[in-house]
Amino acid sequence: MLIVDDSAIIRDRLAALMNELPGVDLMEARGADEALAVARESRPALVVLDLHMPGKSGLAVIADLKALSPAPVVVVLTCEPTESVRQKCIARGANFFFDKAFDFSSVVKAVMGPTGGEQVSDGSSRDVPRAKE
Repeated sequence: MLIVDDSAIIRDRLAALMNELPGVDLMEARGADEALAVARESRPALVVLDLHMPGKSGLAVIADLKALSPAPVVVVLTCEPTESVRQKCIARGANFFFDKAFDFSSVVKAVMGPTGGEQVSDGSSRDVPRAKE
């Protein structure tokens, strides 16, 4: 799993939550370019992605991440949970879209779904259904 956020506090908080799950190997990146480099080399099954970072935005790399083979599940965790931004993320291939202020712990549910082989949704309209494989 790759955590991409320019905030060390957010990365640390997510890492602490994910370390509670068995079998999750964590990698971190501080920005979009670093995330792409790590993802191309390590091929993570799941990427938790912030949208607002210095340099290239997370939105700009969703399609690049989804073009990898195998394509990772992309979970967007943002402070800008507007419908417009959600639609842009969906159009580029995001699998889940969560509000960083309210849905932080829902990322764990999204991680459990792909690693446990089941679809996860908290019933929120912000979830983006994963395509059937």
